[in-house]
Amino acid sequence: MSETAPAVAERAPALLADAIEALHEGFALFDAEGGLVLCNARFREMNAPIASFLVPGTSFALLLREAVARGQIDATTGQRLAWAEARLEEDAAREAMEVEVASGAVIAASFAATRGGGFTMTLRDVTARRQLVAQERAGDAMLREVLEACPAAVLMARLADGQVLYRAPAATDLVGPIRDLHEIFDSREERADFVTALLPDGRVDAMSITARCSTGRCFPAALSARLIEHRGADVVVASLIDRRQELAMRAELARQRETIFQNEKMSALGELLAGVAHELNNPLSVVVGHALMLREETTDPETLRRIDKIGQAAERCSRIVKSFLAMAREETAVLVPVDLDKVVLTALDALRHGPGGMGAQVETALTGTLPPVLADADQLAQVVMNLVINADQAISATGRAGTIKLITRDLGGRVELMVEDDGPGVPEALRSRIFDPFFTTKEVGEGTGLGLALCHRVVSRLNGRIEIEDRPGGGAVFTLRLPAAAQTRDAPPRAPTEALALAPARVLLIEDEDEVADMIGEVLTKTGFDVTRAASGEEGLRLAAAGDFAVILSDLAMPGIGGRGVHEALARDHPQLARRIAFVTGDTMSPAARAFLDGTGRPRLEKPIAPTDLRALMRRMLEDAAPEATA
Repeated sequence: MSETAPAVAERAPALLADAIEALHEGFALFDAEGGLVLCNARFREMNAPIASFLVPGTSFALLLREAVARGQIDATTGQRLAWAEARLEEDAAREAMEVEVASGAVIAASFAATRGGGFTMTLRDVTARRQLVAQERAGDAMLREVLEACPAAVLMARLADGQVLYRAPAATDLVGPIRDLHEIFDSREERADFVTALLPDGRVDAMSITARCSTGRCFPAALSARLIEHRGADVVVASLIDRRQELAMRAELARQRETIFQNEKMSALGELLAGVAHELNNPLSVVVGHALMLREETTDPETLRRIDKIGQAAERCSRIVKSFLAMAREETAVLVPVDLDKVVLTALDALRHGPGGMGAQVETALTGTLPPVLADADQLAQVVMNLVINADQAISATGRAGTIKLITRDLGGRVELMVEDDGPGVPEALRSRIFDPFFTTKEVGEGTGLGLALCHRVVSRLNGRIEIEDRPGGGAVFTLRLPAAAQTRDAPPRAPTEALALAPARVLLIEDEDEVADMIGEVLTKTGFDVTRAASGEEGLRLAAAGDFAVILSDLAMPGIGGRGVHEALARDHPQLARRIAFVTGDTMSPAARAFLDGTGRPRLEKPIAPTDLRALMRRMLEDAAPEATA
């Protein structure tokens, strides 16, 4: 049964006192004169140092004085509380005032006026909340310090309008003091692509863009972003990475890889040249040797003319093979002053009299007074021939007649050769690779990709340059520039060495190739030597031990023990004969062969063999042996 109104009214003070005691906050009621009416236990607990003064009738002013005197609060805090209480009617104390008490706790004190002219004072312990706020502020400060010191270019911006909310110093350094995230995109299309990629999943990773800074300068960049909610709005947190250094490093790595690749191809080219040269050396030796011997044996002018043509072509083949071998071995060629105009005429003459002839019309505009260049004439002629052959083949592929023009110019300190054609030209996309080994634009079976690579290699070794560009009106222009040689006075011709009394000097010839052995034997016999032949290293050792030979001439690469085995056996068993050996070889590309030849220090003659070189070698061997014989 519910209580009557008078009964409830009678119990109201007790109920109010119970409610005040149940509060978690400290509560005190003061009358109009500022005297304490009542306070709850929590208020007494929070003001333990002045608990004995918390009795009805004690004035608020006295309580403040005692609190200051007993160290509960400091004087300044006492003045602040007194000021707040005095201005209750002005609503000056409506806001809670945080004070620190002697125990270290932080108390939020608030005042409220009552209808009777008094006031209430409520105390709440906010120590934990204040510590949490302090921690949050410390965390925010640390986060800001990290972001300010971080080298990453971080930006925060609203998605709706792009307004930048935060910009790290690194971002300012990279793109400048931008105010709108949209400003970092160089094009609207890239900006639209970024938003389209961001919205579905709220993330974008390393999107490649062309970024723009506040000064208008553009650079390649990678943009990563996350979409978050911040204060009720969608916010983009983005980081921007400048890719210029990365792309430069990639380009350098690609260049280095290309260099390694080119070196590997040139190594393969060297091995190919060595193999081809080894196969050509023996037949070339026979052609060169017999051509030169025929020239010495006939007096018919027409026959001599033809022999000279054969001999010159064969000798030129021999020199080209040797020069290409020297290139493959990375050896320095012997350079002499060369007239580029004469080289051009020699190359054209060889092409006109070649088996295929020339399809295009060839015109020349040669200076005739060019300063010489330091070069190998045969290598340089091969360069000119390759350029002209390429032009002729390009014109032939069009199915129409065409013209090739060779122009030389003196550029003052440099000499220039231009090979122009009116063929189809070379597409710009292919020009950077046109001089790469094994790269060709011809159909399968029609080109090896070696000609222009060799041209570039020869010209580079001469400290020159070779370039390609379009010809006005169609076609291509290959331009070759070489440094001019310093002008020097020609040395007087050397007097020929007087022939030694060669016969009856005995020579042991160790050679497994019959045709080469026949040619060498014939040359030496006609020169006056007494030649004994051996077809293998083993037979050569047996003959060497049994006979007194002034010179032992041995091929290096033979079945069985070969020239190396012959030398080692002689050095062990017949040291005096080991000092009379010389080698004929076409295998100087082999590291083992080169190491052996360099280690022995013995004279050597590289195939193809010319009779003049063979005679010179024999003369040198006999001259070296003369002091030994005298001794």
